[in-house]
Amino acid sequence: IYIMKFCCQKSDDLVKVFTDNILSTNRGFNYYVDWTNIDGYKDFLVEIHAMDILIGCKESDFKDNFFTLVSKLPNVVLLFPFLFGLAKNEREQLYKGKNKLTIIQDELDCADHLVYSFSKGINLSDEKSIETYYDFFVQMGLKQLYQNIIEKSTFDYIVGVLVGMDSNGRKNRGGKAFELACQPLFEKICDKYQLKLLIQKQFKELRKYGFDISEDVANRKADFILLDDKKKAAINFEVNFYNDTGSKPEEIIDSYINRQNDLKSAGIDFALVTDGKCWITASNQLSKGFRHLNFLLNFYMLKHGMLEEIVNYVFKIEND
Repeated sequence: IYIMKFCCQKSDDLVKVFTDNILSTNRGFNYYVDWTNIDGYKDFLVEIHAMDILIGCKESDFKDNFFTLVSKLPNVVLLFPFLFGLAKNEREQLYKGKNKLTIIQDELDCADHLVYSFSKGINLSDEKSIETYYDFFVQMGLKQLYQNIIEKSTFDYIVGVLVGMDSNGRKNRGGKAFELACQPLFEKICDKYQLKLLIQKQFKELRKYGFDISEDVANRKADFILLDDKKKAAINFEVNFYNDTGSKPEEIIDSYINRQNDLKSAGIDFALVTDGKCWITASNQLSKGFRHLNFLLNFYMLKHGMLEEIVNYVFKIEND
């Protein structure tokens, strides 16, 4: 029999454990850089190293070297979007030929805009077409980059650009930071007990595993679902962090009590993992949560045994 450290305690005792161990931040190491976003360049490793011939190149030699490089390796132009930090989705659209890069031109007696193709397999077989991309290279400031800024490696520069672009996107991870912090704990417990882990999936995904999911919840998205399809058992973990004392704990707890009731009819268990300073002054709502939610916990409780207790209970795991 698995020894229960948390789940057997009274609600008032659990409130004290909860409030004594509230997190001051929701940010783990994986909040700051998502290294899976630092990609795309590996298809161009030859071209990346070939570009190094332009580093510190003298003015008298630069254009000739550029023309020689592009004529021998036309795909080097596909690196240009990396060099000026074009967003990943825009780069991919260019490479697929679904879009072209359009630049406004402010010179008189010229067309209002210039259009550049960066589709894979680009054909630059004549000097006029290479001249077009040389002009782009100069106007975009990339010539100055290679002559005066990059000192050693195009590769290192591109990785730096990608890291910078990802860190600039942290605001998009802000609401997900606590989920990112909790995710490794779910991954470890699923590995230990050979459970499936579904992340940010709609509940209708469970239909393929034999669950009778009503239309009322089918299109709702779950933060995490732990699943044993053989036992036909599953639990939804919702994860959130409230540092703002302006949050409304009563509405938070009530909404998740309703979520638990909706999932119960489909044979799915529910747990709420929540944390943050909001809960310091909301002991009454925490008590309500512990009375009406089967499983309510914070990061400390999740990390220090309650997750395993819940898994053992929900999936009826036999322990030696």
